[in-house]
Amino acid sequence: MSENGIGLPHALLAFVHPIFGNVTHTEALSGIAGDGGATRLQFDGGRTVIVKSSASSRERNFYEHHANFLRHAGVGIPDLYWSGCDDAERHWIVIEDIPNPFPQERWGYDQQQIEMLFRLHSGTWKGRRFTLSPKAYEPGWDEEMTERASEWFADGSEREHVANQLTTLQREAQVLFQPLCCISADPNPTNWRVRENGELVLIDWERFSYGHPAIDLAITMPGLGSRDGELEYRLAQLYRGFWEKTIGNTPPELDGLERMVRVAKLWTVVEFLANARLKPVQYPEETVRFIVRELPDLLERLGETTDGRSVGTMQNPHGSRGSECRVIGD
Repeated sequence: MSENGIGLPHALLAFVHPIFGNVTHTEALSGIAGDGGATRLQFDGGRTVIVKSSASSRERNFYEHHANFLRHAGVGIPDLYWSGCDDAERHWIVIEDIPNPFPQERWGYDQQQIEMLFRLHSGTWKGRRFTLSPKAYEPGWDEEMTERASEWFADGSEREHVANQLTTLQREAQVLFQPLCCISADPNPTNWRVRENGELVLIDWERFSYGHPAIDLAITMPGLGSRDGELEYRLAQLYRGFWEKTIGNTPPELDGLERMVRVAKLWTVVEFLANARLKPVQYPEETVRFIVRELPDLLERLGETTDGRSVGTMQNPHGSRGSECRVIGD
């Protein structure tokens, strides 16, 4: 099963040795990995690769069946060197290591990033959707998720108030889970890298699935988004602009996109809290406390209206206040 005490399958090592040489150093990479993990391997001469393993076949399926098409569509994806399954039925992939992080000054509103997501969505829109494995991730928001997220509020009256607000927005959010196109479902700022030639690459595809583009746009924003909706408005305008420029029109499903981005950001928060309730050791306590502290205010803002319209559909919001630069996601 393993060699050099690092727990890698023999078949994996048999593949990399002739190409890269002997493993000289290993580095465990951080992140919320669930039952999986990622390791950087360094070889003779300094070359490196990333090895990922999981009990789930989701990311392996993505690289084996869908990655090449999306690369040709202009989506930056790491190269796949090897994939396989070990005797314990864990799934492994060996992929290109791109160590340069996505610069923090580009977080939240980056044209190259949004254009790449547009290519992902437009290339798989409706009839062009891939057929995904039954084991693929499925985004959703049900009553159980609302209940688990609300349990973080110790005060009974506050918990009930939060649960009622979430239930209302839960109904509105169901449009997010219609299978309009394929989505990353986790393009948070820490899941992007920059190649030496400046190309942007999305490195985590575990949650590749069907859904509304607003989910991906919302996850690109750190923290809880903007307080007044300005960032969401700008993202929606930029994104729709790529549709107009490239396709010649914008699908009607993208009407009210600003509002849907805000609701999608809330969904990511609720999912995070619900999952943290089930597996608290896998989720940073500081981030959980931050969300619980800020969630009531976020709910109030989403419930506000101006001239009978939701704040999220305002055509020209001004005076944005920056949000805390904190990444929230799986």
